[in-house]
Amino acid sequence: MTRILKRSPHYGQHVAHGAKGFFDFAGWEMPETFTSVEDEVKACRSAAVLFDGHQMGELHLKGPEAHDAVQKVCANDIKPEPGRCFYSSLLNEDGGIVDDLVVLCLAPDHYLLTAAAFNVGKTPGWVRGRVGGMDVEIEDLTSGTTIIEIQGPKSRDILQKITEADISNEALPYFRFVETKVAGIDCIVARLGVTGELGYEIVYDPGYAYTMYDAIVEAGKDDGLQLCGNKTVGVFRLEKVYHIYTRDIDEGTNPFEAGLDKAVRLDKDDFIGRDALLRVKQRGVSRRLVGFEVAGGGVPTPGAPIEIDGRECGKATFAGYSPTLAKTIGIGYVPAEHAAAGTALVVGAEPEPLEATVVEIPFFDPRGDRIRM
Repeated sequence: MTRILKRSPHYGQHVAHGAKGFFDFAGWEMPETFTSVEDEVKACRSAAVLFDGHQMGELHLKGPEAHDAVQKVCANDIKPEPGRCFYSSLLNEDGGIVDDLVVLCLAPDHYLLTAAAFNVGKTPGWVRGRVGGMDVEIEDLTSGTTIIEIQGPKSRDILQKITEADISNEALPYFRFVETKVAGIDCIVARLGVTGELGYEIVYDPGYAYTMYDAIVEAGKDDGLQLCGNKTVGVFRLEKVYHIYTRDIDEGTNPFEAGLDKAVRLDKDDFIGRDALLRVKQRGVSRRLVGFEVAGGGVPTPGAPIEIDGRECGKATFAGYSPTLAKTIGIGYVPAEHAAAGTALVVGAEPEPLEATVVEIPFFDPRGDRIRM
């Protein structure tokens, strides 16, 4: 049976601007590329790219106990400081990751949770089930909101032409946001992104999708701005090791084995999954997510088995060719005792297995200097 895919409010503009094909991403018909993966990656690293982020969900928590509710469901410590963004996991009682998302503090009693694409149908109900008895209003605005992203070293210069806000690094540093107008449209401009470059996510009313899209394209025409497909966005995620839910993390994965330790605050007040994580921390994890480089030109498929010393002991979650690094890279889970850089791996692939080596991650800009420029 043919699956009927949903279309983003930006879909018509993707077609009009020459998208080369579309694919199924979390049930949405998203553009693959506009030129090529290599060309779009190069444009992002040297100038700027524009791409569709509509597949994410937007869940608002408002009311006298909104902060308490967010603290209960988030593993990170969410401060009641308007204008700040926080990356966090939502965990089940066993410490498994229900969702990974960014929380925006719009006011001390108002928070926006941006659910991962594969969780827009799950996370709102899950949150309601955990905080339903609290004095908080939960509003799912996923269908009434859209997101478009501009990323790359020239993204600030381009966006500054059409926004009322000061988006300089001093006024809007990394992981901050501002409520303002872009091209005359009310929106949230958040200093976020998955490319590893300076960049912004713009959250706004989907009724203005064509106007916003064209305004950014026009503003960037003299600065090397290119349109970017969501297949290329997958390469950015791989280079920075930004997880895709259902592929790299799920409810059977805890934050410590996935390398998300920095987004867990065990010293804050109780949150769902905290007791389980304390037990994990005490005994240690049995596996870890690692990065690897592949010798030769083959690319392992998602789920390919990983062997160490002739024994299958893990799996690759994703791999691909990195135009930035000019090599094939991948990520996957291996036993914790084999997670050190330099460990030799054999990753299953067709027509024959591939030799690989564990390396430090993230692969690109490990100190995060470029996202903070």
